Amino acid sequence: MMKMKRQREEDRDRDSLSNLPDEVLLHIMKFISIKDAVQICVLSKRWKDLWKDLTILKFDKSLVFDDAIFEIFVSSILSNRHHSTSIHRLDFITGWHRSIGSELFNRVMSYAVLHNVQQLTIGMQSNIVFEPIWFSCRSLTFLKVSFINYRQRIEIPKYLQLPALKILHLDLAVFTASDNDCADPFSTCNMLNTLILRSFRLDDDVKVLRISNSNLSRLIIGHHHSGQPPVYKIEISTPNLNSLTIIGTPIFQLSFPCNLSFLEEVYININLGFRRHSTTDAGLDVRTDSVIVNWLHVLANVKIMTLASCTLCTLLNDLSKSGLTRTQPPCFARLEALKVKKLPSVKVLDEEKQDGILQYLLQNSPLARVEFIT
Repeated sequence: MMKMKRQREEDRDRDSLSNLPDEVLLHIMKFISIKDAVQICVLSKRWKDLWKDLTILKFDKSLVFDDAIFEIFVSSILSNRHHSTSIHRLDFITGWHRSIGSELFNRVMSYAVLHNVQQLTIGMQSNIVFEPIWFSCRSLTFLKVSFINYRQRIEIPKYLQLPALKILHLDLAVFTASDNDCADPFSTCNMLNTLILRSFRLDDDVKVLRISNSNLSRLIIGHHHSGQPPVYKIEISTPNLNSLTIIGTPIFQLSFPCNLSFLEEVYININLGFRRHSTTDAGLDVRTDSVIVNWLHVLANVKIMTLASCTLCTLLNDLSKSGLTRTQPPCFARLEALKVKKLPSVKVLDEEKQDGILQYLLQNSPLARVEFIT
């Protein structure tokens, strides 16, 4: 008796769900995998073709474990969905242990662009030959391209034709010259407000990477390299920049042709201890023992400065070479707070040395407060 009652309740709940409008059911299906969505729809005539109108497609390594079945599954999804339905978001993330053919990858990307994809995330390790058609997609507002395999790099066109793009995240990108010996790919992205560059490289004929964009408000530059990274000159022409983050192990010559009047936050988390000598690379002569001090001088308009504990250690070593009294400290005219971020497994300066470096940094900014954060 109880079993029959429970069955009637389950049937009633199922009927209630099926009576919901298609838009509501499709919204619910966004929170499950595409594989589960297809399987659910097969169980009910009412739901039979609903999955074909899904606007979010996530193809990742967790769907199926066999490469051949994965390719068949992805191809089937693309062939059978309603082609009049645009794609809001597409994720194609294969991870370390999947070998994907160039034909399937390029088909997925072409399909996404033809169906007005707005958000595109690509994460792969395969060494494939691809056609970067997404770099001229007029509907894209978000693009993240990440190759896990460091041997695989993506060559960026001289100019990006992405008029709607707001957020761009590139890992392991290679920039080619746009004008003479300068790469300037972002100037044509008029809507871009967030740019994240990690472990990029400049082509042999490029001496300067120019980040030129009047709309850009947030910039993250990172370089993670176990050996001797190349030395690059980066020209940042972003008059509306609000937030700047520099992480990893970069050696950059930074220049700012415009005044950073709107700069609110700067975060620097680097360790240059592996390279302590003058070097010439790509035609640039860089004294690495003063690189952080130089950055602080050009970023003196910031309101909130956050330095990781490893950055303080590096800065102390740099200043020990040249001498605190002989190196002109930065003048932070607008600084409200200097924050020290303590990182796990990173050497922490003793209190006396820490106080000394903080006093040096703030001697021209008497109103700034010091905060310690984790």
